Amino acid sequence: MKNSLILLAFCVLCLFSCKTQDPVRDALLSRSGELVAPMAVTYDAKNSFAGALAVYWNASAPIEDGALSFQVQVSSDEYFFSGEGGTLIEKTVNVSSSPNDATIITGLTAGQSYFLRVAAVYPGPSRSEWSYLSNAAGKTVAVIPGVGLVE
Repeated sequence: MKNSLILLAFCVLCLFSCKTQDPVRDALLSRSGELVAPMAVTYDAKNSFAGALAVYWNASAPIEDGALSFQVQVSSDEYFFSGEGGTLIEKTVNVSSSPNDATIITGLTAGQSYFLRVAAVYPGPSRSEWSYLSNAAGKTVAVIPGVGLVE
């Protein structure tokens, strides 16, 4: 029984202190700061129309920090809840895509206002905090595709 307890203690100690054969896992465990989120999520009026919402964001810092993709969510509800009557659309934009800091969400209802947010996705997978579509003052706002921001 004593030998079993010593072996168990050794395994637990190794689990928390020994490096694994998974360098991605080791890198994630060694990260000390927050994961970098995309910045400046902006409505792209030029490429939007009644049924489609075009947006772009600053992806450079998350990409430099190791982001693999960006998760984009569009919702008719400001709390991003897709309950009865709500809309929640999710899209992944891979870093290898061109461009990797912009997307167009189609299939939207003309005249409907939507909220949008973007997060960087890192190995693991781990996700950064959300960055929201906002106005020049930094306040989260809705947008009507093809019309503009709802202030």
